[in-house]
Amino acid sequence: MRLSLIATASFVTMLAACSNTPSLKASAPVASTSSAPRNASAPASTDAQASAVKQAQIEAERQAALVRKTRADLNNMSVLFDFDDYTVKPEYTDMLQRQADFLKTQAGDRLVLQGNSDERGGAEYNLALGQKRAEAVRKALLVLGAPDDRIETISFGKEKPKATCPEESCWSQNRRADFVHSSKH
Repeated sequence: MRLSLIATASFVTMLAACSNTPSLKASAPVASTSSAPRNASAPASTDAQASAVKQAQIEAERQAALVRKTRADLNNMSVLFDFDDYTVKPEYTDMLQRQADFLKTQAGDRLVLQGNSDERGGAEYNLALGQKRAEAVRKALLVLGAPDDRIETISFGKEKPKATCPEESCWSQNRRADFVHSSKH
C-alpha cells in the first residue's frame, strides 16, 4: 500500500511538473510592461502541486482504510461443517469468492486457514479433522483463483472453541475453518 501511495504521489508530482515545462518552440521575445517578477506564477503552480499531492495522499489513506476494513470483515468469517465431515457446502461459494478475490488483489497479504473441531473425539482425531477442514477450504479457494503460495493451513482441533456448552448448538459453531488474513505492511 505504501508503494501505491508513493507511486501515486510521484505520478501526480510528475504531471504537475510536466505542466510547467517550457515549450520547445522558439518564440520571439516579448517585452514586458509589468513590474511583477518573472516567476510570479511559480507560487501558484507550487500550490497546485502541493494540493495535488495532498489529494493523492488523502485518496491513498482512504484506500488503505478500506482495505483494512475489508480485511477485518473477511477475518470474521468462518466455514462451518457438519459433524465428522470436511466437505465445503455450496452455500459458502460467494464468501469463498470474496476471500479469493481479496487475496488476489492484495499481493502483500497472506492467509492462514485455521481448522477446528468440536470437543467430541480424541485429540489426535480432532487435529486431523481440523486439518482436513482447513485443506478443504484451501482447495476451494484455489479453484476460485486464490494464489497457492500465500495460503497456509493449520489445525487447532478442539483447542480453540467459539462456544463451550456441551450441546449441538455450541458444537456446530466449533466445527469450522477460520480465515486469518495478515499483511506485510
